[in-house]
Amino acid sequence: MRSWNRWSGLALVGVALSAGPALAGKHRPAADLIRIHVLNVGQGDCTIIEGPADESGDRKVLVVDIGESPKQGNEGKHVVEPYLRNHLDDGPPTRPLAKIDYFIPTHYHHDHMGGTRGEEGTGMYYLAEALGVKIGKILDTGIDYDASGQGDRQYRTWVEQNQPVREKLRFDQQGKGRQIDLGQGVWVEVLAVAAEVEGRGRVVKDKWIASTSQNDFSVAIVVHYGKFDFWVAGDMSGYLHESWGSWYHPIESALFPHLRPVEVYRVNHHGSQWSSNYPFLQRIKPTVALISSGKGHHHANEYTVRRILGWEDYWSGRPMGSDIFQTKNDDGFQFEGPHEHTGKTQNVAGGHIVVESNGADVFTLTIPDQEPFVFPLQDQPAFTEPPASVRYARDKNLQVGAEGDGEFYYPMDDGEDAEAGRVKPPRGNDPDGGGD
Repeated sequence: MRSWNRWSGLALVGVALSAGPALAGKHRPAADLIRIHVLNVGQGDCTIIEGPADESGDRKVLVVDIGESPKQGNEGKHVVEPYLRNHLDDGPPTRPLAKIDYFIPTHYHHDHMGGTRGEEGTGMYYLAEALGVKIGKILDTGIDYDASGQGDRQYRTWVEQNQPVREKLRFDQQGKGRQIDLGQGVWVEVLAVAAEVEGRGRVVKDKWIASTSQNDFSVAIVVHYGKFDFWVAGDMSGYLHESWGSWYHPIESALFPHLRPVEVYRVNHHGSQWSSNYPFLQRIKPTVALISSGKGHHHANEYTVRRILGWEDYWSGRPMGSDIFQTKNDDGFQFEGPHEHTGKTQNVAGGHIVVESNGADVFTLTIPDQEPFVFPLQDQPAFTEPPASVRYARDKNLQVGAEGDGEFYYPMDDGEDAEAGRVKPPRGNDPDGGGD
């Protein structure tokens, strides 16, 4: 293992981390690790989260999105299913059943869900029907809206026909009533569901739902394990924008009061230019940023890459930035060399990315054909309860929209501002980093 970005003094003796994504049944990772796998599914998303092992050696598995590259293969069948069988630490390779305890589709675009085309379907639709795969429970956004695009209607039809075990994802995931249990010491914090933010209600008004991109309805969660924190939020947007006939809204900004620092940021919207706004980055302060991208939309976008590499501390102006690791880079922007102010770099894995942490002192990041990179956990106490803004909202029973945010109100420019002429969003189909 090696330390990263001039961090010296890391004592590796006694650090119980495995040396990368070992095959189950060969080198077993330490039982107290949380393991996160960002799969290379081209211009799509798939994140697998394994909780720490229990006394019997079992790890609970949460999968966030099972997408596919547009108009190409079936990554659910050819990438995700083999990976579940051969790389997860819950049984021997080629075991007869690949288990997913919880599946969260952040939203219903094909690059996050797959589709029902063909005889077997693709992505999630394939895995849900595959004989060798078991999905215990689907936790979705409620599918009670028709956003711009067909994916939500397709999913609703599939749910009606197949009656899977599913529930709408709830905000409160602590205590006996929680929907997700990934093992001792793991808390899955839910920040947004279907453009609803706790204490603010739905931040996209009903009259704009039909013209709003499904991206805006993406689920946002932060997985906490000790002092280790991991963000994933599908295609969440950070700017008001019209693209490909649909509207994007700055949901990142609507979450502003609830945001706290994380070690690992699973970059919103594949690194689109309309994700990762500057105040958002200054709030979550990621050590590393992980991008899943392929061919078709020129992701990751130059402006987003530069923002992630070069963001500064809000209070002091000190250059901070985050190192970027991405699954591949077919037609996106590539930053050459370390950032001149922060020293951070953009790295292309050319395959899957695996992150592991014991939640106490370090996390490792492994990409193909390289020794693991070792990073320190940030010097802050573990997050074991919601932020003050959420506790305030719960105490006051605030669920009435932005007007009810009280002292934690943070403005959000949305379609109303555009209608009134207060803002003029850019228009066009954004060949250099926008799109779905």
